[in-house]
Amino acid sequence: MKQILIILIIAGTMQANDLHEGMEALESGDFKSAVVFFEKSAQSGNKLAQQNLSVMYSNGYGVKKDKQTVSMWLNRAINHSIVAVR
Repeated sequence: MKQILIILIIAGTMQANDLHEGMEALESGDFKSAVVFFEKSAQSGNKLAQQNLSVMYSNGYGVKKDKQTVSMWLNRAINHSIVAVR
């Protein structure tokens, strides 16, 4: 049981670090790096990173505009919220 808890804590910390790095890259105008960090965090289930990616793809910040990818990340963020509430 302790091993599972430790793994979850480490995974959560890594996810938060990627989100933080992505926010710093975004604030400095390094959109391509921001996308890389947000994708790492979003793949781990971070809702804010998923929302940020949808905005990045919607506006073409660091990536080519892609409505399908916008929809995918928004749906993941929405489904994450629904699951979290249950």
